[in-house]
Amino acid sequence: MEWLIPALSAILALSVPIVLIGGLHNRNKGKEPKGIGWQFIRYTVLTISIPIIALLALNKALSPEVATLIGTAMGFAFGKKDEKNE
Repeated sequence: MEWLIPALSAILALSVPIVLIGGLHNRNKGKEPKGIGWQFIRYTVLTISIPIIALLALNKALSPEVATLIGTAMGFAFGKKDEKNE
């Protein structure tokens, strides 16, 4: 069972660049590339922060300062009102 934590850590760490590369590839495909808007930023923050939080918690490295920074980033990404839909 000693191999389980490093294996899970590697999987979680590799998921972050895969999400970034996949998201940017999705935005750039097609005849006219899309811009990076609030929905893409929200998606990126959510899909990157969850593996990072899990990785830090798994390795017992989640300090209060780190939790504050992650919470701030998620609050910034999800706290903006969408003026188009109002």
